[in-house]
Amino acid sequence: MRAVPLLLCLLLAAPAAAAPRVKPQLPSEDARYSTGTAVDASETDEWWTSFNDAALNELVVEAIQSNPDIGSAQARMNGARAVTVQSLSPLLPSASFDVNLAASPSDAASFQVSPQLTKLLEDLASLGELAASLPGYEPPDEDEDEEEDPDVTWNGSAMLNFGLNIDLGRSAMALRAAALDEAAAKGDRDGVARIILQQVVASWLDVRSSRARVAIVQGQIGTNTSLLELTRARFEGGDARGLDVLQQQQQLASTKALLPQSQQLLQLRELQLAMLLGRDPSHPNLPEGLGLPELPPQPGLGTPADLLQSRPDLSAAHTRWRSSQARSISAGLSFAPTFRLGGNVGWNLRWFNEWDTQENWGFSAGVSVPIFNGLQRHGALQQSLAAQDAQAHALSAAVRTAQMEVETALAREATDGDRLAALAELLAASRTAYEESTRQYAGGLVNYLTVLTSLASYQAAELNHLQAHRDLLGARADLHTALGSSWARRLN
Repeated sequence: MRAVPLLLCLLLAAPAAAAPRVKPQLPSEDARYSTGTAVDASETDEWWTSFNDAALNELVVEAIQSNPDIGSAQARMNGARAVTVQSLSPLLPSASFDVNLAASPSDAASFQVSPQLTKLLEDLASLGELAASLPGYEPPDEDEDEEEDPDVTWNGSAMLNFGLNIDLGRSAMALRAAALDEAAAKGDRDGVARIILQQVVASWLDVRSSRARVAIVQGQIGTNTSLLELTRARFEGGDARGLDVLQQQQQLASTKALLPQSQQLLQLRELQLAMLLGRDPSHPNLPEGLGLPELPPQPGLGTPADLLQSRPDLSAAHTRWRSSQARSISAGLSFAPTFRLGGNVGWNLRWFNEWDTQENWGFSAGVSVPIFNGLQRHGALQQSLAAQDAQAHALSAAVRTAQMEVETALAREATDGDRLAALAELLAASRTAYEESTRQYAGGLVNYLTVLTSLASYQAAELNHLQAHRDLLGARADLHTALGSSWARRLN
């Protein structure tokens, strides 16, 4: 009959535990990316150093140390570690030294005497009165210093209490789940650092690109100024029309209008980078750097299965799924009996005119078999299993998103590389065409419209080539970020 309550608990837990669980969809070991080589991607550890930019390396270190988002993620990881320590407590014995003291009226002590003893005391008092009435009775001498009974009685104890709860693995699985949550919080912190680093690299490339854009526009203003002087000279010599001079003045004004816009863009890029570095936006004080670095060689891609280890966000998602499994097991074990061992040793105290003490000790053992608590345990088990399914779906989505990010970066690299090569050819041809048209215009061989057309094409090609170069470097940075690396695991 003792097995009936336990059997009833298991029957209540069985429907939820027997339900089929969702399994995450993870990449197979033989999966490969659509392009690139599947060599070991370990070479991409500190991938930002491949740009050979000492200023960028210093900015990355500063961002890791000073960015508030990384600091917040570190604090959350410390909080998860504290939860792990708390989850250890049910597995350890408890001990406390407890001192209690209580006061009560002395007259109330009579209510603690049994009726039989009260009757006996009353009979003894009656015998004393009878003896006093006998001839020759001499009352005893009364001690004048005899103290009267106190109005208040003090009772207390000083005990060392200890105990130990024993269950059939529920607390151990809860501790494992908390430890996995701590590991997931560390992955979250590393994931935040991964994104911050990507933003720092992108912002630094934007700053250098914006500086180069300002320099290009300033150069274009100088070119248009020189052409305007040439047009005026030809007009004064009777070899050009006044309309040519007006059109070139318009072209110069249009180019000058690009300079404030480019300078504003540069200032905004510097402010964005200062925020990522945790600096005062009013005084960014960024290092020097003009132009863009060359594209470094493409890293080894590894395989999609490597993402679970190289990307901290995927590692965190996978760890949370494992944590949800441990919590489901812990919730299932809540239907099992629990045991309690306890004991105490110390003294009982009493004051009635003077202090009296008495040594005391005790030991206890008990077992609790859950039978029914309003389906709370049953609901908690169903909730934990639903959370496990949700984490499995989240992990599957995160893996697919990571693969899509790698494929997107690869596609961008391929197209941006082709675009940069085409624009490089266009830039060279436009520069040659403009220089030749200027020479011929100065010699009176072509009209001003030819020069104006070649100048506009050349200036547009300069800016487009710069933007294409920036886009290609951004695609490479995004590829490194999508692949992930192990550098974040070394964060202190």
